Amino acid sequence: MERPVTVAVVDGNPGARRGLVRRLEQMPGISVVGQAADLEGALGMVSERRPEVVVMDLRRIAPDGPESLGRLEGAAPRVGIVILTAYVTEQERADLTRAGARAILLKEIDSEALARAIRAVARPT
Repeated sequence: MERPVTVAVVDGNPGARRGLVRRLEQMPGISVVGQAADLEGALGMVSERRPEVVVMDLRRIAPDGPESLGRLEGAAPRVGIVILTAYVTEQERADLTRAGARAILLKEIDSEALARAIRAVARPT
């Protein structure tokens, strides 16, 4: 069996964060290694735990989006960043992609598609 992908969750809403952690923990091949409520907590957590992927709702924790992604990548250069959001404009998508987001997904994504995206980000071809 393949080693699980290590994932950290960052979301400023405690209920949404707990729900996402529970959802991810039910996915085969995914191992949640940490969670944070804000960017500062995320920076410390990724430096310490070194997840392969960070799944985050950037709107809730960092209004400056692309700049925050740059700080996160500085703390853990190899981490794959997945933005999970309720909505995204084409301009935001372009800005976040340039800033280092490897996937930008809507929160309504089904669990199987989310797991595939996380695996793809963790092990890019």
